[in-house]
Amino acid sequence: MAIEATKIAAMAYAVIATVMLVVMLRRGKFNRRIGYLFLVISTVLGFLIFAPMLPYQFQLLLMGKIKQLGMPVAIPAVFLTMFVVLSFAFGRVFCGYVCPVGATQELLYLLPGRKLKVANKTITTAFRIGFLIAFVILAVVFSTGLLRYLGLKDFFDLNTGAVFFWVFLTIVVISAFVYRPFCRLACPYGAVLSLAAIKGRFKLRRNENCINCKKCGEACPTAEVGWTDLKQECYMCNRCKDVCPVSGMEFTRRAIREQERKKATVKAIEPVINSTVGKGR
Repeated sequence: MAIEATKIAAMAYAVIATVMLVVMLRRGKFNRRIGYLFLVISTVLGFLIFAPMLPYQFQLLLMGKIKQLGMPVAIPAVFLTMFVVLSFAFGRVFCGYVCPVGATQELLYLLPGRKLKVANKTITTAFRIGFLIAFVILAVVFSTGLLRYLGLKDFFDLNTGAVFFWVFLTIVVISAFVYRPFCRLACPYGAVLSLAAIKGRFKLRRNENCINCKKCGEACPTAEVGWTDLKQECYMCNRCKDVCPVSGMEFTRRAIREQERKKATVKAIEPVINSTVGKGR
């Protein structure tokens, strides 16, 4: 089987980019401008060479469409497994900045305008897992790929003559108003990574500096900034860090214990108490 060099290069980019992002997040060197750069590169790669398109390769692998993979089956299998491990270790960095599908939606969401926040994670999680189950059954048992009917490949191939191109275009347009609808509801590989991210070692977490001002909660488009949130829908967008006035968010493996959370709460209400006491004198 002839190996498509562009696909291998895209896989290498995915690994290198993810590792670079993790290192920058860990060292506190990551910022939104760096994020924009990766988003643009990943989006361009998606349109130019349809890679690194792991959700689509995941579908081909389950359907047994080995020839369409453009490489020996072991290669995508290894890469798909690798990013599950990376998500378990560092959260959904790949989904956040390296996957062309996620990057395209993220860029659209940056456009100005009113946003509709879907904060009920029970609904998004149930739909996502339900879609994953249906996706796997249809791919393995009936050799049917749901992503075809969503128009994923037609969209990135700019195949405007295909009916399904317009389906995915609609999803992309919606992503300008609703945060990452495909990622959160209909990406089968993303659903797998979200499960791995639940037990992620490193996550964007509140630290002992937190004053519970709730600015991060208002900024987070997926409602994943609470003390005990699982971070399965955290795409490392960094909005929470950007709005925090006290450096109360960091990419760390250390979870704040209950006692420390209580101290943070006391710290948050202390100014209010002092102000009230001062007025009463």
